[in-house]
Amino acid sequence: MTPSERASLGAAPVRYTPPALPPRQAPPDPDALGPYLDALRRRWRLLAVVPAALALVAGALSMMRPRLYAAHAAFLASEPSPGSSALGSLGAVASQLGIPALAAAASGSASLSAQFYGDLLTSNALLHEAVVTRYDASAPGEHGGRAFRGTLLDYLDPGGKTETDRELEAMRGLAKKILTVTVDRPTGVVRLEVRTRNRQLSALLARRLLDLVNEFNLRRRQTQAGAEREFDARRAGAALDTLRAAESALAEFRTGNIDFSRSPRLAARETELERRVSLAQQIYTTIAQRYEVASIEAVRNTPVVTVLDAPEGLVEARPRHTAAIALGAFVVGLVAAAGVALVGERRRA
Repeated sequence: MTPSERASLGAAPVRYTPPALPPRQAPPDPDALGPYLDALRRRWRLLAVVPAALALVAGALSMMRPRLYAAHAAFLASEPSPGSSALGSLGAVASQLGIPALAAAASGSASLSAQFYGDLLTSNALLHEAVVTRYDASAPGEHGGRAFRGTLLDYLDPGGKTETDRELEAMRGLAKKILTVTVDRPTGVVRLEVRTRNRQLSALLARRLLDLVNEFNLRRRQTQAGAEREFDARRAGAALDTLRAAESALAEFRTGNIDFSRSPRLAARETELERRVSLAQQIYTTIAQRYEVASIEAVRNTPVVTVLDAPEGLVEARPRHTAAIALGAFVVGLVAAAGVALVGERRRA
């Protein structure tokens, strides 16, 4: 009801009261930080000496720290031709029969993935061989670090009550502090980086790891080929016996049946025996060829690791980051000195 309506009805008008405004907040006092700034000014020597001293100490320690040298290497593992293995032959037969799933499975089983070689480099077998190998890095060259000669047990100097404990600790140190492995799955390239305090030792250790991977591949291929050779030798003997039996049956049939041109049944029998001889010859020839290929693979010692980047000549000196370390120490010292100054002023007050 409006005031005019109230007046017409004889009621007393209601006075409108505007809403109360919120109290205005006082502006921040610019002198609130004054006591803190005064305390810091009175202790300016502390603020100048502590950060500078801490930065100098951190920079000096960084300069005294031995420089690390990183050797880089990359390789691509090349497998034997799939046709020279049983799985490769199975894949070829599956492709001819129109079974792509079986062909893909056989081809994939015949080769090892790049991730396998990445895991192989950090396996205990390879790490142990790398740890116990002796390295002669007595000529690292100018600015190449301190000369070294010995095993990684001498280089890392791990703790342990027994020799086995020391070797295990050295293997862990090699995997965590020295060796870095990266795998590029799309291209199948495996890259490794070795960091030591000796330029020559980094290259020698990277080369040793490449040699160990290649030796593993050679042993694996020769072992597999040797097993296939023994299997093919047994199968070749059985196939030869089958072939001789089929040839004997055909010869006996022709001896007992000189003229069978007028007998369709005998002609069909001769065709069947000839087909058996032909099939036995094909089987024996195939197995004999596989046996010869397996015999060659069992003694082949050609490298199966294609080195893309050799570690020799690719050893770089890693920066010490002295400036960044000194700057970080200066900031930490400045914050610590400011805290000490403020706490001291509060206690004095």
